[in-house]
Formats: sequence, structure tokens, C-alpha cells
Amino acid sequence: MNLAKHIIHIPYLTAWRIRKLFDKKKRIDFLCGNIVDFYCFKPIYQLMSEIRLVAKNKTVQRELKDLGIRSVLYPTFPDVIVMTRHLAWKYPDPKIKKIGLRHGAYHFKDFVAAHRYNAFDKFLVTSKKEVELAAVKNIVNAIVIGFPKIDPMFNGEISEAELKNLRAKLNLDPQKATIIFTTTWDKTNYSAITKWIHRLPEISKDYNVLVTVHHWTTDSKKQILENTDGIYFVKEKDILPFLLIADILVGDISSIIAEFNSLDKSIITFKVPLFQRFTSEIKMILEKLQNLKLEPIIVCHDDRDTTDAQRMFPNHLLFFSNFVNDCVPLFAGAHRL
Repeated sequence: MNLAKHIIHIPYLTAWRIRKLFDKKKRIDFLCGNIVDFYCFKPIYQLMSEIRLVAKNKTVQRELKDLGIRSVLYPTFPDVIVMTRHLAWKYPDPKIKKIGLRHGAYHFKDFVAAHRYNAFDKFLVTSKKEVELAAVKNIVNAIVIGFPKIDPMFNGEISEAELKNLRAKLNLDPQKATIIFTTTWDKTNYSAITKWIHRLPEISKDYNVLVTVHHWTTDSKKQILENTDGIYFVKEKDILPFLLIADILVGDISSIIAEFNSLDKSIITFKVPLFQRFTSEIKMILEKLQNLKLEPIIVCHDDRDTTDAQRMFPNHLLFFSNFVNDCVPLFAGAHRL
């Protein structure tokens, strides 16, 4: 039982309606649950700077401030709220239009309970395939918008000069391929970090090695990585530049796989135990991954390509990234949803 949901309900409704008696300006807020949420939303925010960023707590606000980003603390009382987490209950007034946004490009886990998605007026997903999967789960509000987070990898925002400087900063050997290791939270039974964490010194003899981990990864694992010579432990929250300079990704079920796959590069992963919330499609993919090969998801960088892709590859999953200009009319008119 979510006790906080019930505690804030009446006080929030009262405060929101009193505020609206005196403040007639239409306001759109984005709730930033953690700093990763900001990077998911950043390409849209760059086009719609009138959207106010709301930090869930002081820790998130401090992290945003370190990036030079101004924010206000929750609670706020907007007309439209956008978020990448299932926190619609924090804005309980039904007059507030609520928009949900994926924080992972393609999830290995199935959708959670339908009511958590249907709490939003619209929930933005990455592909037509996801809309179909959502409908099967009785999620009625899913619409296709792509995955704006990765657009900087395709729209020129991350320049070749920036990547050249990053390679120099990391002292990468141009004669070696670059591998980026990534893993989901190690407290789950499907993280593959134990398969490679102690072999990184061996691997770094022949490859440039980058490592990024889930932010909840246990401190003991992070300490091992920090003390491992010959690798770069990525602590930066914006990992897109690191994906661009990598040639190969080694992972498990992290959604970073989908981000890297959009670059049409090599991916290696491991067989992991099946668990209840895997989708049937992901179970099929995992079988293919057992041979250390990933059957590519067909990548369309513009949703106008998906019709041709579906005709040519009818049995494949489709993944695409819209340039975020298409998001602007949606958010601008959100109060009319």
C-alpha cells in the first residue's frame, strides 16, 4: 500500500485548486526523479525551454545544479505534468494532464500493471510494436513517439571533434577496438557482471575497455572497478558519447543494449535466467543470444521508414528514434488532451 499517495491526496487537491484561482497561466512541468530522467527528456527540453524542471528531492536538484540546470522542488501545481516514472499519484488532481515517457528504449521486462500506465492521459513508447504489446496488456493510452534520448547520436549534436577529444582524454589506443561493458543492477539474478568484472585486466591487454553500471550497483563492485587499472569506469550520466566511440558492447539485459543497437554495432550478451516479467518476444531473443550473437532489431531512425521496414522484415521487432521536433506539438497542446 502506498501510504504517501493517500496522505497527500486531499492537501494536494486543495492547494492546486486554490493556486489556480490566482494563477491562470498554463504551465507544463517535468518531474525529474533522478538525473537519468533529465537525459531522457533533454532533447525535448532543449526545444521547449518553457517547461519547468521539477526535482523530486534536494539530491536531484543538486545534481541538476551541477549541470547548470535550474529546477524547483516538488510539490508543484502545473496544468500538465510529464515524467519518466510511475509517479502520477504525486499529481492527483484529475484536471492535471499527465504524460508518461519511457526511460529505457526497449525493456526486457514486461509492462507492469496496466493501471499504472492508464493513470496517464498519454504514455509515449518507442515503436508501433510497443503499442501493440501495450494493447494486449489493456494499456489504452500508448502512442508512438520514438526515443528522444538517443537523438543526439544522430542529429549532429555530438560532434566528431567532441568524440576525438573524448578518445584523447581517455587515452584510447587507436590500434585497439573499444569495448564497453554494461550491466543491470547486480542485486538481481540476471546481472552478468560477475562473468567479467575480474577478467577486465586480462581483456584490457587487447582492447580499450570502458565500463558503465546501473546506478544501484553495490559499492563493493564499484570499488573493484575504480581500483582496476587499464580501464575507464564511466561515471558520467550522459553515456551517449561513450556509446559512439565504442565498437562492441558487452551486456546482459540492460536497456542500453537497444541504444547501442541503434548504432548497428556488435553486441555480446549472456544467457540469463528467465523470469516472470520477460515478454514472449524477449524470451525468443534471449534464445538467440545464447550463441553470443544478437539478431538485430531492425533500426529505423525515422518513423516514416517503418512501413517499408515492416514489409521487408515482417517477423522482426522494429526500433526507431524520431527527431524530437515531432514531440513539440504534442507537449505544446497537452492541456487540450
